[in-house]
Order: sequence, then C-alpha cells, then structure tokens
Amino acid sequence: MKRIIKEYFTFSRKERVAAIILLLLIVFFLSLPYLFEPKKSKPVIEEELQQQVLKWKQNEKRNDSVRNEANVTFTETTEPTSVLFDFDPNTLDADGWKRLGIQDKVIHIIFNYRSKGGKFYKPDDIRKIWGLQKIDADRIIPYARIANTENSLHQNNFNNQSTVAEKNIGIVDINTATIEQLMQLPGIGHSLPYRIINFRERVGGFWRLEQLKETYGMTDSIYQIIIPYLKTESSTIKKININSATDYELSKNPFISKDVAKAIVIFRNQHGKFAKLDDLKKIIFITEETYLKIVPYLKIE
Repeated sequence: MKRIIKEYFTFSRKERVAAIILLLLIVFFLSLPYLFEPKKSKPVIEEELQQQVLKWKQNEKRNDSVRNEANVTFTETTEPTSVLFDFDPNTLDADGWKRLGIQDKVIHIIFNYRSKGGKFYKPDDIRKIWGLQKIDADRIIPYARIANTENSLHQNNFNNQSTVAEKNIGIVDINTATIEQLMQLPGIGHSLPYRIINFRERVGGFWRLEQLKETYGMTDSIYQIIIPYLKTESSTIKKININSATDYELSKNPFISKDVAKAIVIFRNQHGKFAKLDDLKKIIFITEETYLKIVPYLKIE
C-alpha cells in the first residue's frame, strides 16, 4: 500500500520544476489586470458651465412650482358649481341650466332643440341631448318635473299643424322625399333629413313608416311630430333578387345580417333556385320575425 501511494504522489525533479513554473504563470496572469489598471483622471469641470447648469435647474424648479400653482388655481376657479332644484326642462332658462351645472355648449343645443319645436315629454328624454354627459343626466333627471305632458303634446301638435298649414306642406312620400321637403317638417332639425335619406338608400326604401324609428338620431317625440305628414308607397322599394344576389349584396341591406345572407346563398347552391319567397322559411337561420322583416326587400326572378 505504501508503495502504491509513493508511486502516485511522489514527483520527480522535472515534474516539480514544471509544477512551480505553472503556478508562477497562473499567478502572473491573475495579477495582470491589477498591474495594468488604467489610471482614472478627474474630469475637467468648467466653472462657468457648472454655474449655467445650476441656474437652469433652479429655473426649472421655479417654473414647475408656477405651473403647479396655475393648475391648482385653474382647477379651483373653473370647477363648475351646481345647485340641484326642481325644474321643467321645457321652460327652464339658460341661467337655470347653468345653476344645474350644465355646460354652455349643451345649453345652446337644448335651446336650439326647443326652438325647433322639440319637447321633453318625460324626464329620461333629457338623456337624448347631444353632448350631455351621463353623470350630469343621472344627477339632474331626478329633479325634472314636466308639467302637463299630454297637454303639451297636443298643443305642440296643434302648433305644428298650424305651422305646416302656413307653409302649405302636404303629405310627403318618405320613399321619394328630397332633403328640402324633409327640412320643412316641424321639429326635424337639419341633420336628421340627411340621416333618413342615407338610411333609406341603404335599406332600399321604407315599406312601413315605423321603420323610421330605426334611423340614427330619431327620437320618439320627433317621430310623433312628423308622422302625420308622411306616407309610404311600397312600389318604390328596391328589391334584391335572391336567385342571383351574392351574400355581400344581400348583407348590404341593414335588415339582412351576414349570417342570414350566407345561409340564403348556401341553401340556393345546395337546393337550386328559390321557387317562391316562402322557401326562405326552410332555412334554419330565418325565423318568422326575420322573414317578415326582410321579405319586403326580396324578389324572385
């Protein structure tokens, strides 16, 4: 055992010399970074430049404090104050709306709406005012007190009929009416006639006057005012041939969804052309309600 240990752990003279040289090389390479470490020189600082930097920082702090004070002052002085009280939106003056905390531009819209014959028939009608924020509507609606709503409606209709009679406005066909003709209707405003005609072009015409309610911006109060002076002729409605139209052409009609349009085309490709419009009821996607809504705009050729 001693012989084996002696053979493996005893070094010759050459081996000892080589080991010493190896250790010296390791120590040398490990010390190189410390021997050749670059000397750090102190940065040269110009006193004039340093003073300018300090002066700039002081100005920035001063400007920040001024801006903060200005913001606080602006917030304190421009924050609207409001007082809640019972009011009638059909008769309240501008000062009253301001006391409620309503912005000037919204007050202008309200008076413009009222000047064109618009009326508030229930408190929730206040929400329909363009520009009025929901938080403001929720705040003031509980205090709205509308007097003699039914009498106001009858009086409003009577006044509108008198106005129409003075202007000699007859019954207008909603499917052929021009913007100028619609503009003469009482309480309709300036933007709604454009929306009605745009919706009419998209859908292909109105086969029921009730469809006017689906026009963007049409309120129930305006609808009740203008409906006595309108009529609809179904012969002017543009119809789509379901035996040749693509799903894209069908879905251009707002009443025909993309899923229903695709289902019509797929059914036609699988079973051939439609013999009658009632065959649409065989499509699982088309309910009785959907069928009654879209059938006036479809035809077979």
